[in-house]
Amino acid sequence: MTITVSELYHDTCYFFCKQIRIIFFISMFVTFINMLINMLIKPDVYIASIIENNEFLHSRSLLELIENMDLEEKNALLKYSFFKIIELLISKTVLLGSIIILISILSENKKKSIISSICSLFSFLPSLFMLNFLTTFMIQIGFMLLIIPGILLSITLSLSPIIFSFKEHGLIDSIRLSMHISWKHIKIIGSGILFWMLSKFFLTILLGHIYFINTNILFLILNITMNILFSILIIYLFRFYMIFLRS
Repeated sequence: MTITVSELYHDTCYFFCKQIRIIFFISMFVTFINMLINMLIKPDVYIASIIENNEFLHSRSLLELIENMDLEEKNALLKYSFFKIIELLISKTVLLGSIIILISILSENKKKSIISSICSLFSFLPSLFMLNFLTTFMIQIGFMLLIIPGILLSITLSLSPIIFSFKEHGLIDSIRLSMHISWKHIKIIGSGILFWMLSKFFLTILLGHIYFINTNILFLILNITMNILFSILIIYLFRFYMIFLRS
């Protein structure tokens, strides 16, 4: 069976439109988790001033900015960065797991109670978190080296959580299989990943130039929209893998 981008696009739009209320609710829920964690990990006053004044962007280099800090400020930045990474991983894992469980339940045509669905999600989240940690670490290493390796790793590793959700492969096997399948179908997978990356970029630029709306409201809108975009990408990748298994 030949897999085409137009077919995946049509299937993704159809599923998204039918389940838009649930996807919107999940996106809002994950956003509120983000907000709650942000309240718990408020940065040091000096780090907060750097973030608010965009000194990371205005400085010649990140290394130069860090070199000008004293030991206490470096420790504060390291601590905040660590908790921020954990926050991003948690929110990504919850969103990814929720959408995958939703698609799995609907694709199996089985009616599950809310409690059993939540139980399935929570049993899936710890191992999915570990997988996200591994893939995110690999992708960030790629972006640290050059932009292109980071993008290629984002594409080739994108199927790993979908493959892992079928519970037929372990963490490493899911990553290995994802790289093999994604590279073989790089045009199809790559178009979805690049569309998602460009959408995130332009959305951030657009909302970043809106000054008449409260910052907290903008943060809420941006996070919900980003979560919806990521949900669409998950649906696209899941649908691809289902068609791939049948071909």
